[in-house]
Amino acid sequence: MDRRKFIFWIPAAFFWRPTIGLAAHCTVANQPAAPHFDLVQGALWDVKLAVLGDWGTGGALQKRVGQAMYGQHSLIGGFNAVVSTGDNIYPNGVSSATDVQWQRKYLNMYPEQLLQLKWIAVLGNHDYRKSADAQIEFGELHKKWIMPSKFYSYVIGSNARTAVTIVAIDTQQLLTRSDGWQVQLEWLRRTLEGVKTKWKVVVGHHPTRSYGLYGDQDWMLKSVKPIMDAAGVQAYLCGHDHDLQIIKHPDDGFHCIVSGAGGGCRSTAYGKHTLAAATNGGFVTWQSNEQKAMIQIVDDKSLVKASVVISA
Repeated sequence: MDRRKFIFWIPAAFFWRPTIGLAAHCTVANQPAAPHFDLVQGALWDVKLAVLGDWGTGGALQKRVGQAMYGQHSLIGGFNAVVSTGDNIYPNGVSSATDVQWQRKYLNMYPEQLLQLKWIAVLGNHDYRKSADAQIEFGELHKKWIMPSKFYSYVIGSNARTAVTIVAIDTQQLLTRSDGWQVQLEWLRRTLEGVKTKWKVVVGHHPTRSYGLYGDQDWMLKSVKPIMDAAGVQAYLCGHDHDLQIIKHPDDGFHCIVSGAGGGCRSTAYGKHTLAAATNGGFVTWQSNEQKAMIQIVDDKSLVKASVVISA
């Protein structure tokens, strides 16, 4: 086994067990008395996304979060798609495209209205434990599951002024420096340079910034952040920490949005550059038009806990 892969494997295995499938009991340190609540009143949104991560546990919290997503789906007039930030099937991914876990932890878990949406997905570290390729092959059987390769781009919307280009990356390959990681970095650079839409959003599993358990990922900041900054990316969506965070560091051109509370919880904290944070299950919504995007943290009861507005 590659030594770097072995080192990376141990923390993931160690920290998974205490947080998945347990009753919601986690806390948010340094939480302000009043949540961040920027709102755009009366806006017509062209693209509406649910952003969900670290979800495939098959547990009660995952079920509640799925119902909460359906509540928001109905309330805002329907999401255009779901974006999955990885760790799609716990604890060890799937062995094939027909693995029984797909039924129990995905197809039987979410309301049919959500399964009719496109799920734009990336791989997490747990998805690599069996067959990462099986998650790509699953999309050949279920056309709503969008993962044509381990890294790819996907456009939501037909008007370049309002559409969102999702650039999906494989952070497990990048962080472990697995075969092809340099090719992926160059692909990311070229792909972002070629994006024609106003909104550019990168999705990966591991954070750039986080005040949760794992903290900042230095290698992501060193190697991926400069590419995103140079291309004018507005948001980086990720998971890995089992919480919800919106962070805007002054050194970053983009907001880092952590959505990893789809199936479990971990305690987290407000840090110096946190705009919003929550835990105990939930997801993030993205609603955007030509000028602005409104990003909201939603809990497992479908209540909006915080709202941040950014400009294109």
